[in-house]
Amino acid sequence: MLQKRLYFLRIIIASIIGLFLLCYLLLFVPAIQNSLAQYFSKQLTTKMGVMVKVDKVGFSLFDKLDMQGVLIRDQKKDTLLSAKSFKLRINDLVFSSSSPVIKYVGLDGVTVYLNRTSEKWNYQFLIDLLKSDTSKKSDNIDVKKIDISHLHFVQNDKWVGQTTELNADNLLLNIKSVQGNKINIDQININKPFYLIQSFKGLKPVKVTNKNNSKIKAAINELAFNPTHLNIYVNELQVTRGKIWIEYGEIKPVYYFDVDHIRMNEINASIKQVKFIEDTITAKVESLQVKERSGFVIKKLITKFRFTPKIMEFDSLLLKTNNSTIGNYYAMLYENFGNDFQNYISKVVMKSHLANANLATDDIAYFAPELKNINQKINISSNFIGTVEDFKANDLTAKYNNSFVKGSFSMKGIPDMRQTQIAFKNVSALTNYSDLRKWIPSLNEVKGFPFEALGDFRF
Repeated sequence: MLQKRLYFLRIIIASIIGLFLLCYLLLFVPAIQNSLAQYFSKQLTTKMGVMVKVDKVGFSLFDKLDMQGVLIRDQKKDTLLSAKSFKLRINDLVFSSSSPVIKYVGLDGVTVYLNRTSEKWNYQFLIDLLKSDTSKKSDNIDVKKIDISHLHFVQNDKWVGQTTELNADNLLLNIKSVQGNKINIDQININKPFYLIQSFKGLKPVKVTNKNNSKIKAAINELAFNPTHLNIYVNELQVTRGKIWIEYGEIKPVYYFDVDHIRMNEINASIKQVKFIEDTITAKVESLQVKERSGFVIKKLITKFRFTPKIMEFDSLLLKTNNSTIGNYYAMLYENFGNDFQNYISKVVMKSHLANANLATDDIAYFAPELKNINQKINISSNFIGTVEDFKANDLTAKYNNSFVKGSFSMKGIPDMRQTQIAFKNVSALTNYSDLRKWIPSLNEVKGFPFEALGDFRF
């Protein structure tokens, strides 16, 4: 009797196990998985209030999820996010006693489209949904690796008047930890990124100040970054064959460096100890190369970099360009990054300490084309402060062949050289006709006067 009962018990247990295995195996049948994908798509569509679609899905019960043809639309039925494929790998939740660990997130063919024509972004409904979720959530997410291929990110801000695009062949992040708003990343590799900023007239009304009745853009503070108070640390950042274009308006760029059409190509960079805390970015740039549209080339840049809403600073600077070598400190100060760089000559205050710098006029000519045909080099040390149109150079020492100048001077009125005021203080200089005629080519047109016989000029 006992044997008969044990026999039936074994049959029951075997049946339960067999049923479990059958259900498990059914989950690997594409038709079943696609039915589940449609079910979950409908559930997410209902909960989020927008269309969510997944074409195909494949997963195991324990550690992986694969999806193809992922699409999320916004409330206006425009694409918010799409991906050709999505892969998720986690630790074994069944046989592991530890907390969930996301070992790998992979995305391919990703498009993210953010836009607004008012103060409200098209992703605001997601933020509202997350805020309304009262379920208990952990602030700590253990993500180890994110691998994104063929990224296309667009932020079209018609309200302020700025479109930002980021394209990249591959973006790979090896992450140490994520704790709330603190993100610690060991390494970021970006292959062929293309970052584009285009500015245009926005829909946001301009305000009129009572103080001087002048119109200013109401969007002045819109560019203040990191409103969510992220705290990001990146141990190593590698950029390969990148591009950064900054475009203002639709006027055709001039042949020299054009602040309205900054196009930096062939960017290769090795950067360490990147920190993004509140409104400040700091980094140790170990190597950077850039080719600008005008022909200006940064062959080598080493510096301690700092960027805030008020200053862009290059400390401990070593800069090698087409024909120049410059160091060791340079900074640009501004009230509003977006607005002031559109009026660089008069708005951006430059501050520098040059020590034994070798400066070629050919390089300066990319920014001031009037110097294009001088083709000379000088050795210079100086403390400089001011804008392009109004600056002071103190403790100046400049050497060229057998000529030199020491002292301090200021210039006001550039780029209109005929109206520019130049003031000298405690200046001593030595030069001669042979050196002067290379800087003032018109002297060569004077015939019949024995300039060489005058020897050296001191003043």
